[in-house]
Amino acid sequence: MKSKALSIALALGCFSYNAQATDFTFGLNDDMLSTELQFDINKDVNASIEYIYADTGGQMLSGAMHIAHDAGIHHFELGAKFSQVWAKRSANGNFVGIGGRYAMQLGSNISIHGEGYYSPSVLSFGDIDGSWQLDGKVQYALNPALALFVGYRNVRLQYDHSANSTLDSGFYLGAKASF
Repeated sequence: MKSKALSIALALGCFSYNAQATDFTFGLNDDMLSTELQFDINKDVNASIEYIYADTGGQMLSGAMHIAHDAGIHHFELGAKFSQVWAKRSANGNFVGIGGRYAMQLGSNISIHGEGYYSPSVLSFGDIDGSWQLDGKVQYALNPALALFVGYRNVRLQYDHSANSTLDSGFYLGAKASF
């Protein structure tokens, strides 16, 4: 057990050693709290860790890796996101979502961001039979290191032998700090 924990710590240390930039994102509303830590491994690859707590839905811990591409005002990321869910009203489980992120700079420090992941039943484990996650936000950069945003997120879980459920759905406010 100690060797497994040491291996994980060593692997995470390698990622943070090579990281060029780090972004910390924090979002909340009356029923939800979310945090995300994103590391740019190099100019074309990033990794992130995300945690969502929803009062009515439960908790979700995710890790993702993306390949990124910039084209003028457009920023594209494609990759996979592994998520573990501890649901309040449904069975727990985990899944791998395939998808990505998109951002477009609109000028005057304003940008729009979209994120979407789909997990078919073949990439879902435990009692979860599938999932989809959608997130969109409008962001205003106060300076290069700090931005504020308003967003909408919907995380939907599908189950084998019970009713589908929503882990989180609704508008939220947040901030993003870059280091």
